[in-house]
Amino acid sequence: MARALATIEQLRDVRAHGNADALELATVRGWQVVVKLDEFTAGDTVVYFEIDTMLDITDERFNFLASRGVRTDVRDDFSGHVLRTVKLRGEISQGLVLPVGLFPELGDVSEAGRDVTDELGLRKWDPPLPTNLSGKVVGPRPGIVPKTDAERIQNFDVASLPSQGWVATEKIDGTSTSYFMDEDGVFRVATRNLELEPVGQLQWTIAEDLGIAEMLAEIRPDSGVAVLQGELAGIGIQKNPLGLSDRQFFAFRLLVDGRDVPTADWPDALIELAAPVIDVPFPATVEDALDAADALDSVVAPGKRPEGIVWRYEGDELVPERSLKAISNRYLLKHGG
Repeated sequence: MARALATIEQLRDVRAHGNADALELATVRGWQVVVKLDEFTAGDTVVYFEIDTMLDITDERFNFLASRGVRTDVRDDFSGHVLRTVKLRGEISQGLVLPVGLFPELGDVSEAGRDVTDELGLRKWDPPLPTNLSGKVVGPRPGIVPKTDAERIQNFDVASLPSQGWVATEKIDGTSTSYFMDEDGVFRVATRNLELEPVGQLQWTIAEDLGIAEMLAEIRPDSGVAVLQGELAGIGIQKNPLGLSDRQFFAFRLLVDGRDVPTADWPDALIELAAPVIDVPFPATVEDALDAADALDSVVAPGKRPEGIVWRYEGDELVPERSLKAISNRYLLKHGG
């Protein structure tokens, strides 16, 4: 499913900003947003725009953001402002809250949580990949390969989720890569959005070096599909925030015929490629999750601050989302996000 970039929400609370008389702090789900004084009250119905949303500054409702920076999507030369994590007078602000009255095209706005991304024609900002990671493509990422984005933990009531059955791993800031063997036994490679041709691209080189095709061939059932997903990180990738001396693949998900394989059941060869498992229990609150992410030291690069934590549910209960991530706010403020 595509990410919900804008939703109809009710403000949980609005409280004083300790460092600014003309600003207040609003809470939307688990997100904190800095707003103008007296513009909103607790319980107001609003449109909430998540971070990473690219807003069209030619729309008069968003053109006030132009002075804060504009980026261009090189895929179609579209320019807009990208919502990022910022600090305003010492307080974290993530996203944008606007009155529903500014959006008459939405009609009935009584349904809290309604996804209005498509109705408002919004797009997510995806930084352009370096040439060595985005060369010749076969076409869009095929449907047999799920998209790799984990849901942000701020979007969930964590108290309603099981407290046990989660496996925590360090979140690596790299480029999402999916290796898969299809029902015909053909090994293929995809990024988050595209399938890549095997023509001199780094993802294919890494696969050959690690023998990933051979690993998947061993676990793929006859006429079945096996998918291994992870992050490719290191030199020349996302500015290499962990300072890795080479390029590495960190696997975080294995699927066989569409079903997740628990990490404990992975073959030994794949376990060696897995993202580091860390001893961080599933949080009782969003605040606990963000505190844990901010305090974490990288296992991959000791002494460095990692991007955050991913919890993957491997228990037996039905949960609305089996993969949740907490991104360190300190990391976002330093690296942009």
